Amino acid sequence: MHATHALGQWPLVGRYDEYAAALQVLTGDDPATGYGVLLVGESGVGKSTLASRLEEAVGGDAHVVTVTSPSRAQPVMLGALAPLLTDVAAHADASPISVFQAAAERLGRDAGGRPVILRVEDAHLLDGASAGVLRMLAMSKRARLLVTSRPNPGIPDDLVALWKDGWLRWIDVAPLSRAETTLLLREALGGVVGRDTDRRMWEASLGNPLYLRELVRSALSRNELLHNHGVWTWTGPVVPGRLIELVTAELRRRPDGEREVLEIVSLAESLPLPLLFELADTDAVDSLVAAGMLVVDNTTTPPAARLSHPVYGEAIRSLVPPGRRRVLRERVVRHLPGPRDASLPDLLRWVSWALEAGSVPEPELLVEAAALANRLQQAADARRFADLALLADPEDGVVAGALAERARAHRVLGAVDRAQADLDQLRALPAEVLTPALEAHAAITGADVLFHGQADPAAAVRLLDEALPRVAACPQSSAVVRGHRLAVLMNVGRRGDALDEAVDFLDDTTLPLLARIQLAAPVQLSLARGGRVAEALRLGERYMDAARESLSEATAFLMPLRAAMVVIRLFAGDVGGAERMHADESDLDIGHVHHHRNVPGLVEGQLAMARGRWSEASGHLGGAIAALRDADPRGLLPAALALAAESAVWLGDVDEAARFREEALRQPVHESSTIFGRRRRTLLWVGLARREADAVDQALDAADAAAAANLPPAELDSLHVALLGLADGLPTARELTLSDVADRMAAAAKQCDGLTRADAMAGYARALADGDTELASAFEATLAGYGVWTNPPRQQTIALTRREQEIAPLAAAGISSRDIARRLSISTRTVESHLARIYAKLGITSRAELPAALSGR
Repeated sequence: MHATHALGQWPLVGRYDEYAAALQVLTGDDPATGYGVLLVGESGVGKSTLASRLEEAVGGDAHVVTVTSPSRAQPVMLGALAPLLTDVAAHADASPISVFQAAAERLGRDAGGRPVILRVEDAHLLDGASAGVLRMLAMSKRARLLVTSRPNPGIPDDLVALWKDGWLRWIDVAPLSRAETTLLLREALGGVVGRDTDRRMWEASLGNPLYLRELVRSALSRNELLHNHGVWTWTGPVVPGRLIELVTAELRRRPDGEREVLEIVSLAESLPLPLLFELADTDAVDSLVAAGMLVVDNTTTPPAARLSHPVYGEAIRSLVPPGRRRVLRERVVRHLPGPRDASLPDLLRWVSWALEAGSVPEPELLVEAAALANRLQQAADARRFADLALLADPEDGVVAGALAERARAHRVLGAVDRAQADLDQLRALPAEVLTPALEAHAAITGADVLFHGQADPAAAVRLLDEALPRVAACPQSSAVVRGHRLAVLMNVGRRGDALDEAVDFLDDTTLPLLARIQLAAPVQLSLARGGRVAEALRLGERYMDAARESLSEATAFLMPLRAAMVVIRLFAGDVGGAERMHADESDLDIGHVHHHRNVPGLVEGQLAMARGRWSEASGHLGGAIAALRDADPRGLLPAALALAAESAVWLGDVDEAARFREEALRQPVHESSTIFGRRRRTLLWVGLARREADAVDQALDAADAAAAANLPPAELDSLHVALLGLADGLPTARELTLSDVADRMAAAAKQCDGLTRADAMAGYARALADGDTELASAFEATLAGYGVWTNPPRQQTIALTRREQEIAPLAAAGISSRDIARRLSISTRTVESHLARIYAKLGITSRAELPAALSGR
């Protein structure tokens, strides 16, 4: 699949109101609406695209002439109107009246009786004489004007006068909204855009269509914007591409002092305004603010200056040679507050700038910066700072801190052997340098190496137990180790008394917030696995509020808490609530703390699965699996493979599902609770789809294990698979009927608090056991709304297309054609056409026959 518009004309998205208003003016006869339009907006927002669409609309009935203003750097009197003045001799009278008459005669002659529309590009660059002639042409009604202009450096007075007097209608063309940007990307690329890709494109373009188009072109040309199963994923960095040419042209028009300001701010990304006034000419800063190239954020103390657009900054930075970059950094560092006076984010920036300027900070400061980088999830920076601190051959206390921070960074980066080597060196240092804080740090990193790196949770817990006496003298260090020990137990599904202890830990507000907030998500997930879904959601809301309010390092854990809430809502069957929470990005700009980035595609894949968009789910999960194979510090690959296997089942490709299942089985399992044992349930689905002889008994064994561990939701899910297998005629070694399974499912459902789908699953089982096909069909439709599906299709001897594979299970679940169309973003007529072809291929005539036909019964 290829991008449909990315390299050509882009669709007109988010401009429908502006288009309709302008078209009414250009084609109507009501003088109250004006006699022309003035499209005003910043560079790249789509003024010319909108003007071109308007020209296409009126071109059949009107004579359209386009004139373009010459560069202000090379002003030419009447230069814009030169195409209309070819009949005027060079020595002729060049008074405004004579020029107007000549232009009017030329337009009238060429129009041949048709209305005249004069399209004027870049009116902000017009010379005064040209603007005066345009005013006369409009007021004499010899031509309607279609004008594009930037608001700065200023629209000519004659055009402003036309607007004030009602001759021109002023139409602002603003950047696209976030939703409009998403729609534009989707229409331009011809497919679903991964949420992380969508967010990155928005953050880089801020709704500027020109910048967005250049980002897409650049990413496509470098094969960094990839298409998989209908989902587009951007894997590369922001590269401005041809935007550099635009920025270069803009910079040439600026005095040297202004160019220097732009370079300094682009390198710094943001600078306090008083500091910028120390570094650069005040008038140059004011001029750039007036021109809209710099913006001042007055919400900070003191106010801060930044470039008006992030892509603009990327382009300018790419134009600054390394030597000059170093000189500019040196100037900034000399004027920055001392590192001891800097805020936490400023400390990282100060250290980075000092290193680039050729100055190596003292080792103690580098260790402090490495610790901060680790806490803000910037492991590569933490490793670099720790390396430099160790190269300085500092005293043992600094060495201990550097080794501890480097070990953590190595663990996060997946270099577990190097992390363990750092820990071994740390243990070899004199005992007096190992403070309780360092002991806690080393124990937590060592436990993570054992847990995530070697899949040995028992050894991880033992290591933390051994560390507790050594840190007992420091309440904060003791709390951190206790919290991490409980998190490990939650993540491996060891509940029992540990869950009650973890809940008590979270309720103890005397403990450090950071220690508690890191434990919150694992406890939520454990509560949900145990059927205490409502309690898990209440806990998540409480700690999300705490993370928002703290504006500290704890704020960095807001995104993992949100992701846990999304997954728990999906698990419960509240698909709409999960979608709304995942789409809400109001927390992304809280404070100045870098947030966790979740694995791109992992949550989106689960949302798509819940809605039955199996192909889209495969695309999202494919991207997640690729990312996790490259780096998987939290051990999520087995769960992602399991989800991909389940998607493949519903797409009817059981061979691919089996391959994913086998790969998932080969992976060490680190966090079985992360996606609620989804891995094991998926293995059951694959067996069911393949009609494996032990599929039902495997499901029953899983149900027994879940019941023994007091996990009623997992018991319910396993019994659901066993029920479908029995109904499909698969064998079992047990003396068991559908009614027996239905009774057991009803009992499990009663043990679940807040699991929205539980009663519907039990009701479906009872209807199936009683042979009530009408009630069973009704429950199937209800369960589909909860993201629970029945009768997974097996490999068809008659191949269905991928779109047919998506539509068939949805229709079999009783979902209407209109709702299927809404879910898959296609028309209802298209759904009906696909269903007709599906019926023909399967030899059936109605939806009622679909479940049996898909399952091969």
